Amino acid sequence: MVRDSRAHTVVLAGHLWDGTGAPPQPDMALRIAGERIEWCEPAGELRRSPDSELIDLRGLWVLPGLIDAHVHFWGLSPGEATPADFQTRLKTARQQARDLLHAGFTTVRDLGSPIAPYLRDASAEGALTTPRILAAHVGLTGARGPWLIPQPSWWEARVIRGSESAREEVQRLHDEGVDVVKIGASTGPRAEGFGDMPTLTEEEIRAVCDSAHEWGLPVAAHAIGSEAVRRCVVGGVDTIEHGYGLSDEVCELVAASNAWIVPTLRTRAVRPAPESQATSRNQMDTLRRGVAAGIRYAAGTDSVGDVFTQHGSGNALEIELMGRAMEPAAALVAGTRDAARMLGLDGEVGTLEAGKLADLIGVRADPRRDVSELQRVEFVMRSGRVVRHDSGESGR
Repeated sequence: MVRDSRAHTVVLAGHLWDGTGAPPQPDMALRIAGERIEWCEPAGELRRSPDSELIDLRGLWVLPGLIDAHVHFWGLSPGEATPADFQTRLKTARQQARDLLHAGFTTVRDLGSPIAPYLRDASAEGALTTPRILAAHVGLTGARGPWLIPQPSWWEARVIRGSESAREEVQRLHDEGVDVVKIGASTGPRAEGFGDMPTLTEEEIRAVCDSAHEWGLPVAAHAIGSEAVRRCVVGGVDTIEHGYGLSDEVCELVAASNAWIVPTLRTRAVRPAPESQATSRNQMDTLRRGVAAGIRYAAGTDSVGDVFTQHGSGNALEIELMGRAMEPAAALVAGTRDAARMLGLDGEVGTLEAGKLADLIGVRADPRRDVSELQRVEFVMRSGRVVRHDSGESGR
């Protein structure tokens, strides 16, 4: 249950990992005014006014709220292929969004769902029972091959044919109020291969990106395989989703560009089918080589809420999996500071610093030593409001 913070709130942290790159600090205090952090300093130097509320997290590690940069609020119940109607899906998606927030994900980016704009708008209007949401709404793809295999009949992907068509569809998405333009630049993973068939030309991708950037919108591209990812980089895509099956040459091309990759490891790692496990191995191999090449990564799960990828604590498995291919601390940064940078929200979230929104979580042990701690969150604050506090009551 969401509880409003008072005019000023002081959070005592047993250890504070602020995400800035500074080492963790013991016995710290954060003073929060309304939605934002006023200051962070040693608890021994605490200047607490008599009317401030005290939240004692001295038994926890406190760190920035987590970010999942690739989710889908499709409103699927576990084991259910297609719910009956939109209202049923919306109700399910609201609960799944709450589950994500209670699991410590204070910001998410939905990259394709007719439901996400409704959740986003409710959250922006002050119903802080969900994460902060960036929404793509629908995706754009080309006429040269199926992006989604199969494509759900209740989820729309719009086909573009040529540069002029691309610009028209971007204009349409802008008018519909999207936060990001999503394109399907390759086919999806298939049993017989790794889905490396491009669906859009370089010219079409460039037209999408040029038009979107004119409107101040970033472009996220579903892209698997070297050629599709190469076209995305040349075309000016901001974020590459999945981005595996890459040659060393293309890894170097991505690293030299301004693009980020969101590797979406969870969605295949948790599925037992042999083709999913083969894809998972391919993803991890590409990630290791990409890290060595210097590619910038942000955490995102591609979770849809089905039986394998339910929204909630399991989303943090993505950061744990990333920590097997990079330093665990770097994986934490990929799920906090770097994800915020990628989303253009680094002035607001991603680190615990004065002036930023008070999005923070608490876990029992050092998550740099055991990243699985992120699946056992005990405290969540979003925009200065406590939404979860397992370990006790705050006081004055």
